[in-house]
Amino acid sequence: MTTRHTQRLLGLAIALAWPGAWPSAADWPSYRHDNQRSGITAETLKLPLARRWQMIPAQPPSPAWAKPAKFDFYVSPQSRKPLVHRLAYDHAYHATAVGDQVFYGSSAEHTVHCLDAYSGKERWVFFTDGPVRFAPSIHDGRVYAGSDDGTAYCLNAATGKLIWRHTAAGRTNKLVPNDGRLVSPWGVRSSVAVDDDTAYFTSGFFPHEGVYMSAVDALTGKTTQSRHWKISHLNKGSFQGYMLLSDSRIYMPGGRSTPFYFERRTGKLLGHFAKGSGMGSFALLADNRIVHGPADRSGGVLTEASLSGDKVASHTDALDMIVDARSMFLLTSNKVTAMTRSSRRVLWSETVETGNALALAGRTLFVGSRDKVSAFNAADGKALWSGTVPGQALGLAVANGALLVSTDTGAIVSFGQASDQPSAWILY
Repeated sequence: MTTRHTQRLLGLAIALAWPGAWPSAADWPSYRHDNQRSGITAETLKLPLARRWQMIPAQPPSPAWAKPAKFDFYVSPQSRKPLVHRLAYDHAYHATAVGDQVFYGSSAEHTVHCLDAYSGKERWVFFTDGPVRFAPSIHDGRVYAGSDDGTAYCLNAATGKLIWRHTAAGRTNKLVPNDGRLVSPWGVRSSVAVDDDTAYFTSGFFPHEGVYMSAVDALTGKTTQSRHWKISHLNKGSFQGYMLLSDSRIYMPGGRSTPFYFERRTGKLLGHFAKGSGMGSFALLADNRIVHGPADRSGGVLTEASLSGDKVASHTDALDMIVDARSMFLLTSNKVTAMTRSSRRVLWSETVETGNALALAGRTLFVGSRDKVSAFNAADGKALWSGTVPGQALGLAVANGALLVSTDTGAIVSFGQASDQPSAWILY
């Protein structure tokens, strides 16, 4: 028996011997944890945290869209209020994690990567023919990801080997030059959302070329049952962002417009949220409300709407939000605020510098900002811990005893328990 194997067994034995000594571990299988993009996990991390490893990629992210103009002189010529980037889904390599594996897609290298969760070393890499702009989704030992080459891929999570591929445009698919790269007019500009053995995704982002909505068998990639379908929406809109699923509907960000919603069983387009506010690729589904944004013509805003599309509230200058059973956590560029969900009464507010992202793990709220990630007590806002990262912390994930931070430099940083004692998640 090797020393490494002995230490692994020792770590597991300690964790099992004292079940109350360590926080419960959980996966983070898709962007913002789940298909509602809640950003919430029941797992708790024992603070303070220490850096385990840092992955610096060979190439930083290569976003699909250039930054917006600094000001909208037509709408606000006097205030010159800065515009908020509406299409920022690929400014970092957002990570997902299951068990002892961490996954991310690369828009620069056209690849899907699997890292060892405890060392950060690469386990395998899969090459596509175009940029991979969205975090992979993990389901039942399979990795699902889409590429700008027009294809959705299903891979074996352990080996990275191809299980199936599905190109919605079929034989008409083609690659054309775009910003120095070859991409398909029907590139997959959504996540691949998996639920009930069905994989959902969009293909295409030019309304005049047609945008496909697809629901295929998650095991085979084929439309083999009545609940599987492929529909082309011509001149209906540009669908870009992380797809959301409820029991009966699909909600799809509109990128440069407000979101659309579809019948999940058939793919039929049901409606379009109120036009004019809450444009962008951010969307969050919380019970009977959807929050979308983070921009409108006057600057930054997150719009809260009922599932029928009616506007309920606007949150000015907000960039990110988390909603749990009792509270709402709202992030702007300079502060994070907690309020009651029922009456919107402010519970606490704390200053942050260049806020970017939120994640709620148990009763700890993590905030990603410029060169930094911080932890606050979700109940009272007390600062608990902070760590440094290279660049803007745009993505957060909490999985199996670790905090994973993705930045605009392309780096992924793993923070774990600051202890020399072996545990189920710190393996040497």
